[in-house]
Amino acid sequence: MADKSKYYYEARGFSVYYFANAAFNIVRDSHLYIRGIEEMLGDMRTLALMRPFHKFTNLHNFLSDLIREIVEGDVGQLDESEPRLLVQFLSTYDVPFSSADDMDEEKFYDFTSGCDRYHDALDELTDEVFHVLFNDVMFLERFNRLCASYIENSGFGSEHRTKTGTLKRLAIPTWARRAIFHRDKGECRQCKKSVAATINQIETERYDHIVPLAAFGSNDVTNLQLLCEPCNGSKSAQLLSVSALYPKAILPR
Repeated sequence: MADKSKYYYEARGFSVYYFANAAFNIVRDSHLYIRGIEEMLGDMRTLALMRPFHKFTNLHNFLSDLIREIVEGDVGQLDESEPRLLVQFLSTYDVPFSSADDMDEEKFYDFTSGCDRYHDALDELTDEVFHVLFNDVMFLERFNRLCASYIENSGFGSEHRTKTGTLKRLAIPTWARRAIFHRDKGECRQCKKSVAATINQIETERYDHIVPLAAFGSNDVTNLQLLCEPCNGSKSAQLLSVSALYPKAILPR
């Protein structure tokens, strides 16, 4: 049987919702965390937000920085006997390390600088948290509004911009369309009509930018939603809130 491991992520059960909640709170109350957000999205980091349709998405980049900051917040306590988040992370993700008794902060950073497994483990945790948040389209709207504010106010990235300063409209790749169709279950997010049997899944214009390009939205899979043709036409380039309705897993009688 062909190896299908690349199509799956492994759930390690390591505080995924703790990290997801941290990201949710930071994005919701961004004014309270402006210094930290500036480090993750500001200055030259904004160039990464303008990249068109990378599979390591804008949200992946944001989560990667956040998760590393939280995980490594315990580095100063590595010499304590009580297990800490960092030690638990290293153990859960099979990162080879000396016992906490033998490793201080300086030794830890020396260790991680040459340990590929440590960085792979951070990417694996990032991907798991991403898949939780990717299904929360209301969160994605908030996140992409935040990204748009940095894109709008940045003086970088002229190669990605139109003459008016917004990002250029580009063809949405097949992998991104499939991801959105799968996440939205073949249903228009606005009116909830099934579009699975009524439209061609690869018709780009039905894959709507949640934060429109005209409002400095990004060409990122986290900034897309599936709409039927009438809803897509009525929304046009307006910045409208996404639907707060999600399909129930268990249907009423």
